[in-house]
Amino acid sequence: MRYVLKIVVPAVPPYNHDAYGFADTLLRESKGMPPAPRLIQFHDALTARFPCASTGVYAHDDGEALCPWGDDPLMDCFTGDVGVITIVARNVEVIPFLLRRAGALALTVIDEQAAKVHRPATFCVTLANFQKHVDRNAMVAKLVPLLKRSPLEVHELLATPNAVLKRRLDHVTAQRFCKTLDLIGCDCNIEKELPELGVTIPISGPGAVAAPAVISWAENEEFDSSDPEEKRVPWPTSWLLRVWDKLARRPQY
Repeated sequence: MRYVLKIVVPAVPPYNHDAYGFADTLLRESKGMPPAPRLIQFHDALTARFPCASTGVYAHDDGEALCPWGDDPLMDCFTGDVGVITIVARNVEVIPFLLRRAGALALTVIDEQAAKVHRPATFCVTLANFQKHVDRNAMVAKLVPLLKRSPLEVHELLATPNAVLKRRLDHVTAQRFCKTLDLIGCDCNIEKELPELGVTIPISGPGAVAAPAVISWAENEEFDSSDPEEKRVPWPTSWLLRVWDKLARRPQY
């Protein structure tokens, strides 16, 4: 079974159907461009574990090992900030490894066949402590442009225990940010963020989840909207009519 995966360097939109279109646009715009450095690293990691047929390693084996890649050479799959990889064999081995390597390099893997977008983990940088003998005012002056906040906001942030200085960073960027803060005088920690609920739920386009209907008080003329007791339980007009009809038909004794 042929399995096609798209590998994307830039951060993709939060909803899957937007991510698909984003990758397609990137493919058109990146045509003919040399692969981004991270994609070259990704290619090298894949072929170190599962060599490409262009290397000739499969020409003299016993036939049990098959080249998993549908393109020869595999590097031709990558252009600019995006790649399209076709897997034709050993899916059970290849795909989990591919996802791990992509995550380590902060790459997004788009799997339209399974309607999934495997986004890289994100991290936040939190303030742990201040280094000794650091000029607090000089530190604030350097943090203002780095954090893109006012001096007052930076002072308040530094006074907050375990303050989050930066969110939604890939691990490599988080490490670099920590090193920069260390030079300024801040000791920081890197913490993995939990994925946000609902980010992979389509809200428009094909397969979108319809929003629940909202009852409008203006549509129900039987209610007195000025009565707070009536607002607690919205009795539909049709229900009141049915109750009145039953009472009207009840035999009198």
